[in-house]
Amino acid sequence: MTGAEQDRLHELSYELGRNAQGLEDLTKLFQQRCKDDDRRHEENKALLKANTEAIAAQNKAHEKLAKRVELMSPGGSVLSRKQVAALAVVGTGVMVVVGWMVEAAVKWAVGWFIGAILKMKLGGP
Repeated sequence: MTGAEQDRLHELSYELGRNAQGLEDLTKLFQQRCKDDDRRHEENKALLKANTEAIAAQNKAHEKLAKRVELMSPGGSVLSRKQVAALAVVGTGVMVVVGWMVEAAVKWAVGWFIGAILKMKLGGP
């Protein structure tokens, strides 16, 4: 083997050693990346689970609030808006009629009472 061949063989051996070291470094980096990915995946799963539980708790609170609001609404969920409006119109009409009747009764009672007093004071039939 000549000197040039030995030098060439030495260069090839050196390059192979560098390539092997680079490959080893890449393998270590890849393994570290895999570990980091697994760790992040587990963290993300835990965060998503906590987020899902928080959303479920908010949904329960929202359902309770919706039930309370439903109970407070006029007629509950039994009557529609049109039916509630119709009942309001009918109720207002009934109140007006009852008011007129009470007014007439009070006028009659006051008139009768004043008439009775005047008859007693003035001496009428």
